[in-house]
Amino acid sequence: MTRAGITARGGAYLVLGIVLFLPWFTTDFAKFCSLGAIYAMMGLSLNIVVGYTGQLSLGHQGFLGLGALVTANVVAQADLPSYVGIALGVLASAAVAIVLGLVALRITGLYLSLITLVFGSAIATSLFALPSLTNNNSGVQLVRPPYFSGNGDWYLVCVVVLLAVYYLDYRLTASKTGRALLAIKENERVAEAFGIGVTSYKLLAFALSGAIAGLAGGLYAFRSEIYSDKDFQDPQGFALALLFVVLCVVGGLGNRLGVVVAGVFFGILNDLLDRLFGIGWVKDVVENIPLLKGYYGANKGSLASLIGSLLLLQTLLFNPGGIGGQLRPLSRWMTGNRFELHEAAESGPAAVEGSSVRA
Repeated sequence: MTRAGITARGGAYLVLGIVLFLPWFTTDFAKFCSLGAIYAMMGLSLNIVVGYTGQLSLGHQGFLGLGALVTANVVAQADLPSYVGIALGVLASAAVAIVLGLVALRITGLYLSLITLVFGSAIATSLFALPSLTNNNSGVQLVRPPYFSGNGDWYLVCVVVLLAVYYLDYRLTASKTGRALLAIKENERVAEAFGIGVTSYKLLAFALSGAIAGLAGGLYAFRSEIYSDKDFQDPQGFALALLFVVLCVVGGLGNRLGVVVAGVFFGILNDLLDRLFGIGWVKDVVENIPLLKGYYGANKGSLASLIGSLLLLQTLLFNPGGIGGQLRPLSRWMTGNRFELHEAAESGPAAVEGSSVRA
């Protein structure tokens, strides 16, 4: 690596660090950026099941809600420290994910998708709505730790946790466990013939996925400083479940960097749209288009969903590697390799960084 290359990469990392740090100086935008970090964690969580193991889950919002529910009640009602509440939320989500993983041992494909879909809806309408756990359905109030009371401070907490999860995901795919999961995704019978314990590795994948989602749920509860079951009830809950699947596909199945970028984008999308349509000349132009006149004000969520649908369609038809495939040359250059555009062609829905189907 030449001195110029080292300098250029150092400058790129400096710019990235500045971009990550800037929201700390804001209030409202920092709150949306923390949501982006939480969505990125949810993307990494779901990516373990979908991208690495090949199992489709449509009820992942259930683990997010469970982590938030346990954290809120442990901290607010049991009066325990915030880190204890988040840790118990992680354990609860991991335990439920293992139970769901036991179901996945017997069924796959469409039937597993339906089971996870029912799980997400059932837990939202039963456990999440219990009056004793939701302060009689009025919501459980939370107070952030004193040193992280501001939105900017909590954003930094979310970023640090996201970086830790990202590193954990990197170590997972570089380990024997990660290679075993990829082998199971390719062909379970062949993987079993090579001596891979399909049962134990599937359960491990679901446990890790649930634990990360529960961690994100704890951060989510402190972000809004209130737990409300309405955040996870249908249709909001089902929309969240679909969003997590969409961001995994748009980011690039099996590509952690692409999933993180997609998660951040979808987390701050509504705020970006609000700021865009808040610009005077943009608002005037939109209001003068008959088809769009008055649309955004009453259909904020619909517009974000439309953008997500278009991105999903574009990914499936023209860019199967997703955002991660497009960023592949840049990410390789940032880690010390030569900048080569043709590396982007190696990323696809079945590709994972450093992947191998041999255990």
